[in-house]
Amino acid sequence: MKWVARLLLTTLLSVVLIVALSLLPQLERMGSSSVFRAVQAQPVTETNIVDVMSKTQLHLRIRKVEVSHAIISVDLLASPSSGKKEIVQDLYELPRSLFQRSTNVNQVLVRVMDSSKDSGRAASLLIATDARREKWLPSDNQPSTQSEDEMEAYLQSHFRMTYTSKWQERYEIKS
Repeated sequence: MKWVARLLLTTLLSVVLIVALSLLPQLERMGSSSVFRAVQAQPVTETNIVDVMSKTQLHLRIRKVEVSHAIISVDLLASPSSGKKEIVQDLYELPRSLFQRSTNVNQVLVRVMDSSKDSGRAASLLIATDARREKWLPSDNQPSTQSEDEMEAYLQSHFRMTYTSKWQERYEIKS
């Protein structure tokens, strides 16, 4: 008699285990959260550039964004109170973020315009960078873990930087 009870108990446990295992994939799909998923790189186009740019944390205001094949051009607007560290962080973060989140962007052109009214004209160029995907290193650290000097050295060594006389007057350039 004991062996019948054991056999029924073993059969019942086996059936419960089989049902639980068959439901596991459905439970996994329902409980998955986007927080734990890796960000998938996707092609950037004129239709989704706003979504891609809105996920990038910048200190400066965006003045203009243009998508042209594999090139993205971004104009940022620096106020008179914008510090050198904020500008350098944005120049570092923007190409890093766009290269990480896209599959079709090979070049990012960033211009930082000065919005101060002392010149009496429209915003004038402060600094510009030409970032190419082949020069970007995907293993690079987040800007928050690097100092201003480290980020600036990275920009100068990996990307083509253009400094204007206005930038040199405002922030002493290191050669």
